[in-house]
Amino acid sequence: YKPFPLQIEPCRSVGPHELDVVKSQAVIKLSPVPLPAHFKRLECNTNLNLPPLNWLTTSHSSHGLHQALYQSAGFASFRLGQMFPDCVGEVDVVSDAENIKQLLKLPYSAQSAISMVVHKVGNTLLLDEFDIQKYLLRKEDDDWKWLRTFILEHILTYGDTQHNYCLKERSREALQTKNLLSKFLYHSLKQTGEELDYDVATTPTQLTSRRHGLPITGPVLPEPKIEENVPDPKSSHAFNRNVVWTFEDIRMLIGTDMPIFGGPNRPCISLRLRDAAQPINVLTGIDYWLDNLMCNVPEVVMCYHLDGIVQKYEIIKTEDLPYLENSQFSPQVVRNVAQNILAFLKANATKAGHTYWLFKGRNDDVVKLYDLTTLCQSQSQAAEKSESDPPQQQVNPFTVPVGMLLYSVARNMKNTLPRISPKAAGNIRALLDNCIKLLPKEQYPQIVSSSHYILSDLHVPAGIDPTEPKFEEDSDDQSLYDDDEEDDEDDYEDDLNCDYASENSYQSSEQGGGRANVAVRHICDALRDFKSHAKKAKPAPLLATTAERCSISLEHISSGLSCLQYFNGSQEEKLKESETHAKQEEKQRILHEEQNPNMAKPFSAIPLPYEQLKVSQQQAVPALKKPSSKAKRSKSKELATTAKTKSSSASNRQLSAKFNTQHFGSWNVHLKLLLLEKACLTFATLAEQHYESRSYGSTLRSIELACQCQQVLNKYMANVVSQYSCLLGRAGDCFFQMSKHWEDIEEYEQQYEDQDKSMGVITKELAHELEGEEEELPTLAPVKNVEQVMLHSCKCYELALEHAQKAESNELLRRLGNVRNELGLKYMYWAQEEYSEVMKKKESVKVAGDTELENTPSSDSADPLYVKLTVNSYDCLRRGIEAFTTVQDNVNLAFLYCNMGRFMRLRAHLTMPNESAIALDTQKAFYNEAFNYYVKAKDCLDTRKANPELWDLVHWELSTATFTLAKQLQDYSTADKTSLAEASKEVLELLQKSLKLCDVEHPGARQVLYSFRSGLIHKRIASFHYSQLRSHCSCDFAQLPKATLQLCKYHYEKATQILEALKETGELLVVQLERISLHEFLAELSTHPAQKIKQMQAAFDICLQCQLIFAHVIDTNSGQAGDDEFAGHLTLFESRLQNALKTLTKLLLTGKDPKQLSKLYKRMYMETLTGKHGTGAQQLPATGPKHLHTLLARLRAMCDAQLA
Repeated sequence: YKPFPLQIEPCRSVGPHELDVVKSQAVIKLSPVPLPAHFKRLECNTNLNLPPLNWLTTSHSSHGLHQALYQSAGFASFRLGQMFPDCVGEVDVVSDAENIKQLLKLPYSAQSAISMVVHKVGNTLLLDEFDIQKYLLRKEDDDWKWLRTFILEHILTYGDTQHNYCLKERSREALQTKNLLSKFLYHSLKQTGEELDYDVATTPTQLTSRRHGLPITGPVLPEPKIEENVPDPKSSHAFNRNVVWTFEDIRMLIGTDMPIFGGPNRPCISLRLRDAAQPINVLTGIDYWLDNLMCNVPEVVMCYHLDGIVQKYEIIKTEDLPYLENSQFSPQVVRNVAQNILAFLKANATKAGHTYWLFKGRNDDVVKLYDLTTLCQSQSQAAEKSESDPPQQQVNPFTVPVGMLLYSVARNMKNTLPRISPKAAGNIRALLDNCIKLLPKEQYPQIVSSSHYILSDLHVPAGIDPTEPKFEEDSDDQSLYDDDEEDDEDDYEDDLNCDYASENSYQSSEQGGGRANVAVRHICDALRDFKSHAKKAKPAPLLATTAERCSISLEHISSGLSCLQYFNGSQEEKLKESETHAKQEEKQRILHEEQNPNMAKPFSAIPLPYEQLKVSQQQAVPALKKPSSKAKRSKSKELATTAKTKSSSASNRQLSAKFNTQHFGSWNVHLKLLLLEKACLTFATLAEQHYESRSYGSTLRSIELACQCQQVLNKYMANVVSQYSCLLGRAGDCFFQMSKHWEDIEEYEQQYEDQDKSMGVITKELAHELEGEEEELPTLAPVKNVEQVMLHSCKCYELALEHAQKAESNELLRRLGNVRNELGLKYMYWAQEEYSEVMKKKESVKVAGDTELENTPSSDSADPLYVKLTVNSYDCLRRGIEAFTTVQDNVNLAFLYCNMGRFMRLRAHLTMPNESAIALDTQKAFYNEAFNYYVKAKDCLDTRKANPELWDLVHWELSTATFTLAKQLQDYSTADKTSLAEASKEVLELLQKSLKLCDVEHPGARQVLYSFRSGLIHKRIASFHYSQLRSHCSCDFAQLPKATLQLCKYHYEKATQILEALKETGELLVVQLERISLHEFLAELSTHPAQKIKQMQAAFDICLQCQLIFAHVIDTNSGQAGDDEFAGHLTLFESRLQNALKTLTKLLLTGKDPKQLSKLYKRMYMETLTGKHGTGAQQLPATGPKHLHTLLARLRAMCDAQLA
C-alpha cells in the first residue's frame, strides 16, 4: 500500500450571496522571491508536529518562508519610500500589509490595540507599527524618555495597563500555533532537484539596488546613508513582495510576506492551516480576504488538522471569503473603513515632517491621534525652563528619516520627470523646504546643501538662455499630487446620510489640543466627512518673474554655501566612526574564517577573480575627476547623457560610492562647484534682467560676480565651457549705455554698491576661493569719468573677444567698433572745444601785451591737450574701421568713413604747437583725405537705395567739405601771378563740383539747406567771374570776354532767384549790391553815352527790385535790421541808389533827352535827399528798412506816373 496525497475539495460552507464587486488591483513593484512556490499536497494523517528536513532553512528555494512568520518588519514604510521614491506622492499610503489589515479590521476587533506612527510626505501617509513595549517601556532605553513619561502619565493610567497597550499575543499557545503553521508551509514546499545554497544576505542588496539605478538627468548628488534613512537601521527586513495595491479609490504601496504557492492545475493559491475543531471567525476571514486581494491571488486552499494531524483540503475563491458561515462580513463596510480612516488621517495629519501617533487601547471605542512633534517641542521648552533634563534628550528619532525621505522623493521627482511643470516644481519645493527645516545643517551638510542646490535649479534650471530665459508655464496637466481632492469633498457631502451634529466623539486637532479622536462605530458607517473645517492648502505652483526666480535662487545658493563650513567637522567624526566600525567588521570576519574554513562544495565551480590589464589605471583617474568635470559644465543641461544610460548609470553608481566612502572632501568641492555654477548662470540671467530695466550698475555687479564664479570653476576644472565672452560683452554694453545716460551715473554707482545678504555670502566665498589668485579680469566698478567709462567698455569687448568663439566674435567686433566710433567722435568734439579755448587765450594774451606772450610757451612744454585728443580720436576711428572691415559690415563702415572724413576736415583747421598758421596746401591735403573717405563711404553703400538716410548724410558731408574748401581757396588764396590762373581754375572747379553735389531733387530736411547753399555757390561763381572781369587788362567794354560776362550775369540771376524764393534777405541784398556794382563797372567801361545810360538804368532797376527785400525784413521783424553788417549794406545800397540817379541825371542832361527823363531822375534824386531827416549814416538802423521801403515805393510811383 502506497499512501497518496489528499484531494482538494470545494468548500461547502459558503452561504448564498449576491456578487458584491470590490475594485482591487495589485501591481508588483519588486519581488526577490521566485513566484510562486511549488505546492505539494500532503498525505492524509501527516503529522505536522514533526518538523520537515528543510524547516527554517534560509536557502533560495525556501521562497522566503523563513521570514513570513518570524521576522518583524520594523519601520518598513521608510525603507519602502527610499526604495520606491517615485511612488511617494503618487500613492495615498505606504506601509506594511499587516498594518493595513489591522486598521481595516477595526470595527470587528474592539479588543485589539492599535499603535502606529504616521508621517506625511507630500500627499502620502507613511504608517508604521509602533510597539510601545519594545521602544518605550524598557528600562534600558533612555532615548524616548519624554514620550515614555507622557504615555505613563496620560495614556496608561487606567485599567490593566500592561494588557491595554500590548499589541501582539505573546502566549505559549500563540507561539505553538505559529510554529505549527511554519512546519505546515515547509511540508507543503515541493523540493525540486539540486539546490544552490544562496545566503539570504543578498536579498537586501537586491532590493536597495533599485535606488542606485535611478535615472540621473542632473549632476551627481549625495545620497542619504542607510543608517540615516530609517529610525531602526539595525532592522534589515526585506519583504517578499513590494506591491502597489489599489483598493477602490485608494492607492497603497505595501510590503507583504504572504507565501504564494502554485501547481499545474492551480497556478496561484494561498495556503492556510485551520484547526478542524474550531470554527473560523470574522477576523480570520477578513485576514485571508485582504491578503489575497493585496497579492491578486484568486483562491485560498485551507488544510484542516486535528492536533497537528492533516485531515483534508478545501479550496475557496477569494470573492467567496466574505460569505463563509460563522465569519460573514461586508466588503462594503471594509471599504468604508478604509476610506474613512484615510480621510481622518489626511484631515488631521497635515503637517509635513511631523510625527503623529495613532493609538487605541484594548477595549477602547475611540481611536486617538497625537501630534508627537508638538509634544516633543513643548517638553523641550519645559525642560529648558526647569533645567531638569538636558535639551538633547528631547529628540524625535523620526525627524532625520523623514527629512531624508523628503529629500529622496524630491530628488527622484526632479530627475525622472520629463518636464517639470510649475505644479510639479511647487511640490518639489514644498518637499525640500520641509527637508531643510527638519535636518540640522550642522550634522547633515551634504543633504541640506544638495537640497538648496535642487531648489536653486528649480528656479533657474540648467540650460536656460540668460538672454531669453524661458520657464515652464502652467498647463492643464495634472500634477503628481492632484488626486481630485475637490471632487472627493463633494462626494463626502453627498454621501452623508445622518446628522452627526449631536456626536462629540470627533474633534479637530486644534480643538483637541494637538489630539484628534474618532469613534470606532463611526469608522464603519457610510463615508463620513472627516475633513477639517479649514481647507488644506496644496503646495503653490512655482510661478514667479525671472528677477524673483533669480533672487530666490541666489538665496538658496548662499544658504547652500553656508552649509559647507560644517563639512569638515562632521565628516571627520563620521570618518573615525566608519574606521572603527570597519576594524570591528574585519576582526569578526577573520574570526568567522578561522571557525568556518572555506571548503570546496561538490558540484559548485570556484570563481577565479581577475582584472583587465592596463585598464584599471585609466579608469581610476576619471573616477576622481568626474565630480568636477562632469558635475560642472556651465549652462549644461545634463551631466549624465541619456544616450549612454548603461555606462553613465554605472559610472554614476561608482562615483557616488567613491564619494560616500573614500573622499569626504570631494563632496565639499563637488557641491561648492555645483552651487557656484548655478550662481554663475543665475547672475548672468539676473544681469540680463537688470540690463533690460536699465539698471546698469546692478548689471555690472551681477556680471562681476558671474565672472568670479567662472574663475573659480576654471581653477578646479580644465574643460569648463567659458562664459566670459557673453558676460564681458554685456559688461561692455553696460559701460557704453552709461556713457549715453551720463546724467544718471551717481545712481549707477549706488546700484553697483548695493548688495543683499545672499550676494554678500557668495561674494565672501568667492573672495576666499580667489585669494592669492591672479586677477584675470579688471574691476567693473563704474567711475565718474565718461572717457574712462567708454575705455572700460572697449576693454571689456577686447577681453570678451579673447574668449569668444568664431560665431560670437563678429557681433562683439560690431559692438566694439560702435563704441570706438562714439569715443572717436567725443575726442573730436573735445579737441574742437579745447582748441577754441586755446585760441581765445592766445587772442587775450596778444591784447594784454607782448611780455606775457613771451612767457606762455615756456610754461607749456608738453603737447597741448587738444593735440592728444586729436590723436586719440584718429586712433579710435581707425580701429573702429578695422573692426567693421573685419566683419564686412558695410553700413557701419560707411558711418566710420564719414566720421573719419569729418575728422580730416577738423584737422585741416587745427594749428599744431610748432605752427604759426595753417598753410593752405596743408588744408588742401587734409580735405583731399576727407574726400577720399567720403568716396569710400559711398563705395560701401554702392547706391542710394541701399540706405537712403546714410547715403544722404555722406552726400551732405561731401558737399559741405567741397564748398568749405572752395571758400577757403577763394577767400584766402596766396597764389602769386604765375600760379594765379591755376588757382583760379581750381577754385572754379571746386565751386562747380560743390554745386553739382547740392541735392535739391530729393525731398527731406536738407533740401532747403541744399537750395540755400546752391544760391551761395551761384553768388560765389558770379563773384569769381566778376573778379575775372575786373582783373582783365583792357579798359574798353568791347574788349571784355563776352562768355565771362554772360556767365557772371547768369549766376547772379540764379543766385537772386534762389535767395528770393528762400527769402534770405541778407545774402540777397549782397547779391543785388554786387549786381549794381557790376553794372556800374560796365557803365564806366562803356565809351558810348547810350551804353552808359543803359547800364545805369539796369542798376537803377535792380535798386527798385530791392523793395521786396525790405518788405520781407519789415514783415518778419527780422533781427537783421539791427545787425551792423546789414546796416552797412543798407547805407551802401542808399548811396548806390543816389549814385545811379545822379549819374543818370548828368548823362541825360549832357546828351539827348527826348522823353525828359533827366527831370524825372532829378526829382527822384532830390526825393532820396529830402525824403528823410538827415543822412543815411545818421539814421537809426531800425528805421532803415522802413525808410528805404517807403522811398522805393515813392520812386516806383514816380516812374509809373511818368510812363503814364
